[in-house]
Amino acid sequence: MRQVLLRARGLLARPAVLAIVLLLAGGGSALVLAPLFEVPGFELGLALSIAGGLLGGGTGIAAAFQERRVLQATGPRPAGVEPATSSAVTVLRVWGASALLNVAVLVPPFVCATLFARLRTACDPFELVGFYPLLTLPTALLAAAAGVFSGLAARRPRGAVGVYTLLVLGSAVATAWPLVAGPQVFAFNHFLGHLPGPLYDEALHITPALGWFRLETLLWAVLLASLAAALLDAKTGRLGRPRSAGALVLVALAAASIGGMERHGPQLGLRMTDGYLAEQLGGVRETDHFVLHYPRGKAREDMDRMARDLEFRYAQLSRFLGVAPEGRVTVWLYRSEDEKQRLVGAGRTQFAKPWRRELHIQDRPFPHSTLHHELAHVMAGPAGSGFFHVTTRLGVWPLMGVIEGLAVAADDPVQGDLTLHQWAAGMRKQKLAPDMRKLMGPEGFYQSAPARAYTVAGSFLRYLADTYGAPKLLAAYAHADFAGAYGRPLDELVSEWERYVDALPLDASAVARAFARFRTGSLFSRACAREVARLADTARDALASDPEDALRRYARAAELQPEEPTYRLGQAVALDALERSDEAASVLSALAEQVKDRPALAADVALARADVALRQEQPDTARGFLQRVLTLDAGPDPTRTAQVKLAALDTPGLREPITAYFRAPREELRLLLLSRALQGAPQDAYLHYLLGRRLGQAGAPALAAEHLQRALALDVLPEALRREAWRLSIETAYLAGDCGAVRHALGSVPDYGPAFRLAASEWQARCDFEETTFRGPLVPRQAFR
Repeated sequence: MRQVLLRARGLLARPAVLAIVLLLAGGGSALVLAPLFEVPGFELGLALSIAGGLLGGGTGIAAAFQERRVLQATGPRPAGVEPATSSAVTVLRVWGASALLNVAVLVPPFVCATLFARLRTACDPFELVGFYPLLTLPTALLAAAAGVFSGLAARRPRGAVGVYTLLVLGSAVATAWPLVAGPQVFAFNHFLGHLPGPLYDEALHITPALGWFRLETLLWAVLLASLAAALLDAKTGRLGRPRSAGALVLVALAAASIGGMERHGPQLGLRMTDGYLAEQLGGVRETDHFVLHYPRGKAREDMDRMARDLEFRYAQLSRFLGVAPEGRVTVWLYRSEDEKQRLVGAGRTQFAKPWRRELHIQDRPFPHSTLHHELAHVMAGPAGSGFFHVTTRLGVWPLMGVIEGLAVAADDPVQGDLTLHQWAAGMRKQKLAPDMRKLMGPEGFYQSAPARAYTVAGSFLRYLADTYGAPKLLAAYAHADFAGAYGRPLDELVSEWERYVDALPLDASAVARAFARFRTGSLFSRACAREVARLADTARDALASDPEDALRRYARAAELQPEEPTYRLGQAVALDALERSDEAASVLSALAEQVKDRPALAADVALARADVALRQEQPDTARGFLQRVLTLDAGPDPTRTAQVKLAALDTPGLREPITAYFRAPREELRLLLLSRALQGAPQDAYLHYLLGRRLGQAGAPALAAEHLQRALALDVLPEALRREAWRLSIETAYLAGDCGAVRHALGSVPDYGPAFRLAASEWQARCDFEETTFRGPLVPRQAFR
């Protein structure tokens, strides 16, 4: 060990090595001033892994040339350094000296981040601390081994740098290939670290795959060091013919271990292949334009519906875009977020790879909420540029504002009874909209909160498509050349769009809902964002089974981000589940004061306060809170919930079954409670509405349609509930295979505005498409015969 320390001290006397050490230690320490880097977690570990992988080889190269001078007894050498008698010991000392410096530079950033997090923030410094050593230490050891090998293999420092560069580039190719040619979006690189997937998956966890990858990194370090020891001439300090049988055995063992891990790469989570992915999902269905891989065990009727949905969206997008890719599109459908995260590296994030003509989505109720969007990426591929068939600058840098904006524009989603343009208008009125001029550029998209960026970019591009036609939009799509496509600069087009959305009629309720939906800033703007994301995820999972644990997690999240009311609300729900209603009421009372000027959030709090009051057997107090929700006019969802609960309070015999219905943990129990209540009150429109809604969600659309029509015929439901009953009756008529009823309902429904018309008319469009393409709609087997 003494010889290792002497060599390390000798390396620090060299200006180049000292510069590397100061840059890594000082630069890494300075990073703690940047968002997300203030704790010793994933981001700081990744940054130090990348920097160490690129620069850490320099200490190994310097150590190799220093050792060569020692072995050849030429030039100055550090005091007390003695040559070893064997090549293995020589390499071990040289590698140890370089590794010691590479590891030492990791300590100051770790200490600075820990102290900064402890003293200047409320974050837990150790929430994600496991990422730091896993990302940095193996890279430090590999960089040292690769640098030593490169230095011993070359005659001059410049040549050694070239060898090391080739090793890093080779690892980059090995990392990029499965990303480009395979289905995954996660990346493992032995020199540069690990990217778990899209930035939108905020809650990070250390996975077994990361452990296997770092073990392989260490094996590569052992292989390179052993290979250097096997080939080293201990007299000249250069690599030549094999000289150490023991070192060659170690090389063989390391290589065999690496080969075994690579052969089982998909099983270990190191990479993913189409074959293994198809095997894991198990099911496959081919249509005219798609190859659908789906989870084994999915019901045949569900897959028939999915196949028709795919073909319908394909036809829609073909008409809107005017282009389509050649050949079938591959769709990968996953059982859950967890399965998708484990197999391809994106949990909550759905994604597409246009150059492979494929998209990856997880199973959701029909109609799939993100299928249209992700398929649009693939369908627009022929209009894209470069190898990846998307919008790029100089064929390399992707312009995500245009890429995602086009997909949103093609989808043109209706959410919460507002259109895409109305959401954009509400965001602009709340001063939350990103600058469109930057959003269409190379970096503006990443500086904005995703929900805001997607919505306004989609609204802008949809406006251009509707106003000037899709061909011009596709002409601009390849390189974001708006001036070339439209003959007008981007700034002028954006100003025109801004005047259009700003002139849209929008009531105060819609503006308030825009704030509630888009209030959350980007990942980089929120305090302790990674920690809070993990707390929120685990709290939601624990709420049903362990409300005490959920309470602790929600309380911690609320402490870290007190400006976000969601966590206090979760805290109150957990307290209520623990039958600590007085404490829940206290939390909600304070929260109500915090959000009193934000109607959408105030409505959520008022609903929660009503539930707590009912738990405390205070119906009059609960009624007051529910009436407060109606006064706030915060949107359709809270309004409908409040109306149903008020009806339960005001109608004898309904309070108990409807209260139990909202608290029931299982769908079957809800159906049973509603059915029993309806036997005692067969003319109650609210019960018919609720039962119709639940039957539709349970997969019995024909039965659902009967109850929904009965609820409408009784003509006593408030306007918000009647509107939803009409929407559901059109949807369930389609799902029951009754296109005549769909058309009849569309001819009878009142005018509920552009968002309702847009959403409702799509069901008729589906009927028209299926009658032309499949000779009629899909008629399911009737449930509950």
